[in-house]
Amino acid sequence: MFKISIYSATLVLLSAVSFGAIGSTSDQQSLIQGMGERLPAGKANVSLSPRYKVYVFEKNGLKFVQINALNNDVLAVLPLVPGATSHLPIATNAKSALAQSDGLMTAQASCPCSSQVVYSDANYNIVVIYGSNGEYITSYQVPRSPQGQPR
Repeated sequence: MFKISIYSATLVLLSAVSFGAIGSTSDQQSLIQGMGERLPAGKANVSLSPRYKVYVFEKNGLKFVQINALNNDVLAVLPLVPGATSHLPIATNAKSALAQSDGLMTAQASCPCSSQVVYSDANYNIVVIYGSNGEYITSYQVPRSPQGQPR
């Protein structure tokens, strides 16, 4: 079952709403420079995996992790918000204008499937699930305990 606090839901909603203004020239303040771009200028690839590229963005205390394919296609953007898991609709696989909760996405892939940690910080591991042919299926944020181990 998917549990989310009101605080976390508000943070996710506010982050999703701020990206709704990306097409608007009147609210350029809400943009995060480089996020959603194939090659974000000034950002280093911090991926722990040779299969994917990972870029980290921060704004107003919120952290976002962008996962790109090796050909630089944007696959997913995940907000790292305590208590909430979602994907922002900024990627080649985005199908709706709203943030999607983890577990609600489907993909065609060849299985058996594999997983790999592509990003890790003091609070989260980001895990990518991919098919037997290497095709991206989805990604998840896995909270870490205060001791730095997955919960």
